[in-house]
Amino acid sequence: MTIKDLIVNGKIKPGSEIVMKKKGQIFKATITTDGKIKDSNGKIHNTPSGAAREFNGGRPIDGWLSWKLATDSKVSLGSLR
Repeated sequence: MTIKDLIVNGKIKPGSEIVMKKKGQIFKATITTDGKIKDSNGKIHNTPSGAAREFNGGRPIDGWLSWKLATDSKVSLGSLR
C-alpha cells in the first residue's frame, strides 16, 4: 500500500502534516495531492522511508513507523495501512 492508496481510501488527506521525532528534534512534512511527501526543506519524496532517511543522516529507517500524524502523535503512517 502507498500513501496514494491511503488518500484514495480516505485514511489521510492531502495537505495533512506529519511529524518525525529523531534525537530530540521534530521534523515536519506534508502529504501532497499525488501521494508524495514534501519535507520542511521543500524536497519531495516518493516514500515515507525516503523522507525519513533525509532526516536520519542518510541512513535507512522505516518511515512508515517514524512518521506520525501531527494531529495525533500516536498514529503512524504504518498504522493507517
